[in-house]
Amino acid sequence: MSAFSFTDKFVFPPAFEALSVPNSESKVCVISVIGKSAYHTNASKASTLNHILDRDVFKCIPKEVDDTFTKGDVECFYDVESQVIFLHLRSLNDVYRVASLCQRLVSEKSSKDFFSLWQKEEFRIAKTLLWMFGVSHLLLLSHPGSTFDITFVRLFRTLDNIRLKLQHSVSDQLHGLPVSKDWSYNGRPCSPRVLFIFESCCFDSSTEDSESATKGKLLKGSPIKKLQHAIEDQIYRILRKSRVITNISNNSLFAVPANQEFVYVHTERSEVTDPVAYYLEQLRLNSTIVKDSDSPRSRSYQSNRKVNQGNGSSGSRSSSTTAHSKGGNSFKEFLWQHIDMALGRGFDDNVGRNPVPSLFETVTAQTWFMVADRLYQLYFGDSIDGKAQAHLNTLKSLLETDIRFSENRCNKVLPLAEAAYQEGLPTHYVTNFHLSKLAQAQRVFHQFARGPACDKYLKQLEQSCEKFWRNGRQLCEEISILSNHCVNPLHRLPDDPETDENRHLPIMPHSSQLKTKAACNCGRKQADKEDPFDHKYANFDFFDALEASCCGELEHIDLPIFKPSTSEVKASLIKRAPSREEKGESAIQKDTLKHDIVTGMGSLSLALSLGQSGGSEFLPHQDHHSGISTTDHYTSHQSDQEGGTDEHEEGSGPEGGGHSVDVVEEEDEDHLEDVEQSPDKEEGSGVRQEVEESQKEEEGSPKQEVVTMPSSPKQDPSSQRTEPEITINSQKVDLESSQKEEVPLGKSVLKKVIELDEVGTLRQHSTTEYLYGMIHSDSPPHLLPMFPSWSICCLGKSSMYNHNTGLDLPGFLHGSNFLLPWDITVKAEKDKWPSIGETTSRKGKQKKSNKEVGEVNLRIYLGDEYECPRGHRFFCSGPEKVIKVSSSSTVKDNATKLVSLDMPLYCPCPQCRSTKGYVAQLMRVYVSTPEGPVRVTVDPNIQPSAPPCPVFSMGTENPAELPAGTLWVVRLPHIYMGDHGPFSIPTDSQHMQFCRMLKGVFSFRDLNKSP
Repeated sequence: MSAFSFTDKFVFPPAFEALSVPNSESKVCVISVIGKSAYHTNASKASTLNHILDRDVFKCIPKEVDDTFTKGDVECFYDVESQVIFLHLRSLNDVYRVASLCQRLVSEKSSKDFFSLWQKEEFRIAKTLLWMFGVSHLLLLSHPGSTFDITFVRLFRTLDNIRLKLQHSVSDQLHGLPVSKDWSYNGRPCSPRVLFIFESCCFDSSTEDSESATKGKLLKGSPIKKLQHAIEDQIYRILRKSRVITNISNNSLFAVPANQEFVYVHTERSEVTDPVAYYLEQLRLNSTIVKDSDSPRSRSYQSNRKVNQGNGSSGSRSSSTTAHSKGGNSFKEFLWQHIDMALGRGFDDNVGRNPVPSLFETVTAQTWFMVADRLYQLYFGDSIDGKAQAHLNTLKSLLETDIRFSENRCNKVLPLAEAAYQEGLPTHYVTNFHLSKLAQAQRVFHQFARGPACDKYLKQLEQSCEKFWRNGRQLCEEISILSNHCVNPLHRLPDDPETDENRHLPIMPHSSQLKTKAACNCGRKQADKEDPFDHKYANFDFFDALEASCCGELEHIDLPIFKPSTSEVKASLIKRAPSREEKGESAIQKDTLKHDIVTGMGSLSLALSLGQSGGSEFLPHQDHHSGISTTDHYTSHQSDQEGGTDEHEEGSGPEGGGHSVDVVEEEDEDHLEDVEQSPDKEEGSGVRQEVEESQKEEEGSPKQEVVTMPSSPKQDPSSQRTEPEITINSQKVDLESSQKEEVPLGKSVLKKVIELDEVGTLRQHSTTEYLYGMIHSDSPPHLLPMFPSWSICCLGKSSMYNHNTGLDLPGFLHGSNFLLPWDITVKAEKDKWPSIGETTSRKGKQKKSNKEVGEVNLRIYLGDEYECPRGHRFFCSGPEKVIKVSSSSTVKDNATKLVSLDMPLYCPCPQCRSTKGYVAQLMRVYVSTPEGPVRVTVDPNIQPSAPPCPVFSMGTENPAELPAGTLWVVRLPHIYMGDHGPFSIPTDSQHMQFCRMLKGVFSFRDLNKSP
């Protein structure tokens, strides 16, 4: 080891060999400083020794506070001249060390609590004290105030108990060292003497000290002496009553002198409470120009301290006390009398009638460092003897009285908290109920539990309650579409794959035990319907189960569904498609695209009419329909539903070889909200001219006939934007121009078709991916659902309906089961529909003459059925207007509002208003078609929520065409499932108005109307 300088303090164990100690053969006295520091961050309890040493050894303000945690807990200084070794215990009883630890916890964001750190530090302090009591002659117990801290009594008794148990282990460590047999047997050189130091006084003694200083001596009856003697008596009685000290000092942890003072109270408060002011004062004193004889460096240490105090500076504890206090009450004199005795004849603190010789031994510095290092390894070494470790564990247990009390208390309260959790529990319950009961149990626990073990037992309480809940008491967490919990225990569905985690769970479907009454597809049979947990059961499975017993034999119209081409299919992941505005597409680009579509389809029609192959592959899918004459409501509804989209479809004529393509321009939804029918003579004039101009760009191309829907007579035709439908008939091409020569399909047509394909409108239906939800205006056109959510079935002939008695179906409220008439006018040939006067005159004619066309009035019966969860059914003649017909009257309303207005999707049930206020939902649409040259079509479109919301439709390319003379029922979905979840009934009544079936549901096509 390298030579070590003893001019400054060092941390024990030292980094030098005992042989290198100066004056190694001199006897030494060992003094240890323990206790608590003053209550400010710049205090050090060992700074009282600085004036004795005539130098600042124990700094008031540590240079690096963090070093106190890494370099050890004991500071050591060997005063070679006075033959004294000073030990200073640094611990959490020092304020600066506590502050540093708190700052470290905050900066490191540690999860440790301060109490656990305190307990760990307290155990380390106790082991250090055991070591100090075994190697010291004097111990200075420092107090920041002027009263004795009785918490040390418990610590002293604990240390004494463990010291006796460790005596054999200490003796084994001392074996072989140059110490006496008595020291080796007792494990210490003597019973150390403890001196009690109080750093502050409870009264101001400056006046009394000044008077005593003038007399040159301290009077025995001065208040400070009386205070010291009173404290000595008090401490002695406490220690004797607690049996910390006894008559025989060899049997005690320490001793106090019988005939000497062992209490000292500092009467001057000169700690550095403000370091800035202190250093400024030092700078001023050391920067003053004075004579050499008066310079600060020429003065002694003691003189400098006197000057500092005389100038009123806040001297540090290192410069806090003078060498001689006023009147001679010097701390140095108080301490040095004990040092002289230790270096002389030693301590004899035994009392009683039969005193026993005391054990006291002083050793050389070399020997002491060897012994101290050996014993230090016993307590803090890497490998500690097993017996010694057991006794140290006992010490730790004795020190943790707070923890043991908290453990016992929490262990007693834990069953009470668990009982509070288990009280009143249902057989199965969900997570939220579990958490609420757990919070109740935690409140009971906090009411009675105390101490640092609360967190530990709180975790045990959570684990216990969690285990109790998961042990067969978990309720299924699934929530139905109507926001009702499944009441079954935690289970797995029949189609769920079996895994290690769910193998123990029972197999059963979800059920909320809430049932409603609903009718089948045709409405002729009612049954109980379970609360749906998916839209498949709500819209398909329930009605499909009733098909076998009711609707299976009826005629149905097939709706488009997904048809897989492979066994590995999956639901498509649909993301929100950005609008054209979001993509930055300008209005000019939109108009150009519309113009290209019209021009391209006009050229494509020629290719189709000429029978060229491959033309049908380029025809896009669309939702708008052609080839029929509809009412104004249908036209405006189509523009509302598909505003901003251009879609096309492929169709076939009556003979299978024809194709029809509709091109619909983008329409402002708000602009066409209230469009009504205009006179026939104004029909499509503006649009026809626009299309003709676009078709004139290519020479020789035939001009196609443009059929437009009627416009409103209330609206100015010049300002109205019409939505053209271009009908292309491949069987017969009407040429308005005189040029009828055929023009082959050019490159421009192919270019337009490629452009259409690029915008994503020409995609075939996928056979590998299906649509999870339902078809709506925002769903991809190439995806179809796995099952139909709609149903169209025929009840039979239209004669089944009697307008006087209504429909004979279960669940209808009295007087609300009547369909409403819709009178229409169609053209008919007189030979097919002759009048009474013309019948006899035409019987004998074999050859038909020129036919005169006339008009015939036909009547269609319509009905919008609403159904509430209790099974009540009724028809409405308008928005929230229930049909009510008494037994003595007939239906006076007509179907005008059904045809021309939006119908609400939800309506209050008149039968349930007095109870829970159930809301009825539009579930079926009835159509009774007449006999005649007319085809009635239905195309319901539903907006189930407030905007922005897609519009749901059946997904057919054309409106469903119903044969003449039949009674049909269109069953609507119960749940409208979008791409990102279902659209449920709005809770806000103001949003109910947006839930509607858009107008344009019903339309007709006149079979005799000339093209």
